[in-house]
Amino acid sequence: MGRVAIVGAGVAGLAAAYELGRNGASTTVFEAGSRLGGRISTVERGPIVFDDGAQFI
Repeated sequence: MGRVAIVGAGVAGLAAAYELGRNGASTTVFEAGSRLGGRISTVERGPIVFDDGAQFI
């Protein structure tokens, strides 16, 4: 398998990169944001931790 570019480091992009890598592809993931995960994130407000964004999946 060859080289694959994946645009977006959300759940789908990361899963695609993982599966393609397991099958011999060389993958590069491009993400416009400053973190991985797409809409899913963890927000800390003092001692309280919120997991946000899973409602979009």
